[in-house]
Amino acid sequence: MKKHTGLLPAILLFCLTLGALRAEQQAVVLQVNESSPIWSQKLPLGGMGAEIVQAISKEMGMKTDIEYISLKRLIADTTNNDIGNPLFYMDNQEFAAIIPIAISYSSFFTYKNKVKNVLSDTSPIARRIGVLKGTNLNMTAFKRFGFFEESASHESLFKKLKAGRLDLVVELSLVGRETIKNFFPNDVESFDAMVAPNSSSPIAIMIDVNCPNANAIGLRYREGLERIVKNGVYQKILEKYYANAPIPSSWRSDLSKFKTIYSIDF
Repeated sequence: MKKHTGLLPAILLFCLTLGALRAEQQAVVLQVNESSPIWSQKLPLGGMGAEIVQAISKEMGMKTDIEYISLKRLIADTTNNDIGNPLFYMDNQEFAAIIPIAISYSSFFTYKNKVKNVLSDTSPIARRIGVLKGTNLNMTAFKRFGFFEESASHESLFKKLKAGRLDLVVELSLVGRETIKNFFPNDVESFDAMVAPNSSSPIAIMIDVNCPNANAIGLRYREGLERIVKNGVYQKILEKYYANAPIPSSWRSDLSKFKTIYSIDF
């Protein structure tokens, strides 16, 4: 009896191809928290992250729908496909694939005071440091500056800062600048900002382990990202959102690092 040694690889190839085709035909629903200008229903194309996701989808012939819900609901839902920092979600949810598509950096923000002055102040007075509720910021490194107070929204963080209820805010750099511009357009110059060292974190597509064709979908997103980086579409999107500031010099190396970390399907 002859052994059909080529049969199993052929079947596996057929299954993967079929999964990829289904991934193309079905709309993938990704859920995210409003964080302009990275994710925003108010921006024409949805923000930097949304433009990257849709560019990947277009390149691969896929359809992706982005839904906006609160951060609290995002973390609580353990059955959906998420977009964001994987560390927010991995303790509560199992994913078949995690695909980093961009990088976020955190900054210190102050109002009518220089960040350097606040950070270098050695007086015994405890500083009030505002952070977004649910953040995965490593607070240990900043405890010597004071105590932390969480806020439920980006807007409330900066309103408290301006009102003097906070001395310092730690927020995503792009989000913080956009929040200040949107809510305090006549007072932008009163805010100061400084990028926090070693603050890079991944913005990733996370496909739930029970999502139909999860592995095939993950592979398509990964391939699509590589294509738009290679053809220059990715760079154009970055340049659009960093029009008033240089793209962080460590962006590509940070993205490569996180792609390696999350390169294995879970």
